[in-house]
Amino acid sequence: MPKKVFSDYYNGCCNATFWPLFHSMPDRATFQADKWEAYREVNREFARLTVEAVKRLRESHPDSVPLVWLHDYHMMLAANTIREKCDELNMPIKMAFFLHIPFPSWDIMRLFPWDDELLQGVLGCDSIGFHIDDYCLNFIDCCQRRLGCRVDRQQMLVEHNSRTISINPLPISIPYERFVQLAEKAPKVVKNNPQEQLLLGVDRLDYTKGLVHRIRAFETLLEKHPELKEKVTFLQVAVPSRTDVKEYQELKEELDQLIGKINGQFSTPNWSPIRYIYGCVSQDQLAAFYRDSSVAVVTPPRSPSRSTV
Repeated sequence: MPKKVFSDYYNGCCNATFWPLFHSMPDRATFQADKWEAYREVNREFARLTVEAVKRLRESHPDSVPLVWLHDYHMMLAANTIREKCDELNMPIKMAFFLHIPFPSWDIMRLFPWDDELLQGVLGCDSIGFHIDDYCLNFIDCCQRRLGCRVDRQQMLVEHNSRTISINPLPISIPYERFVQLAEKAPKVVKNNPQEQLLLGVDRLDYTKGLVHRIRAFETLLEKHPELKEKVTFLQVAVPSRTDVKEYQELKEELDQLIGKINGQFSTPNWSPIRYIYGCVSQDQLAAFYRDSSVAVVTPPRSPSRSTV
């Protein structure tokens, strides 16, 4: 794809429109027709390449029914084009879609000028997955209210274009046994004293994670409970994200200044209230943090899951 088209698609539509809108932050979202057209173009090209891949698979396995699994808000329009082209070529397929972020309520979704096209694009799949029941029901509600689809909320089904599409809650999991093994081997987290309690936050540096509100809440805790000095430490890991985007640069600057202010106000010669790691940490180190912390601090205004591993 031409660089400008891809930039308009990825930065202009995916990140500037869908990311804030689907996290129920419409005040941060922008709606531009040229960026939406770039999104359409990239999805059409992805669909074309997918059909070519299905052709090759059918040539080597003529009796197979390929499964095309589309992922996330980057590919919400590809399904119908893939289905139409495969039908023209008499190539049966099954298609699934999974969204890795929240799906908003109707009151938020209706703000998107092309919501009908987007909903119909996702409905081109046979099975659609979200993290939790609430997002499934939000999607079903949007399909009924915007497209007039017949729906079954109990069975989580949507009828569209003479097809019945299943909507499924599919919460994410972690490799539990592996983390048990890592925790058994990981070195202990260094504390100022044996009684010190660690509060732990692990997040990408993103405005959807509520990092500034979290740090301010900890500041309020220290103000209201001075007896907690040298007894409680906040360990915050912030993984760099979209470092070339001005909004994220400003967020980092705000967080840096806030943490510096709190540490300057409350620190003692032997203790700083906030330990701040800006960067990636290994799974071994994470396992140690998880094991030795007393409290996990998770404060996104709206997020389906916590991908902190």
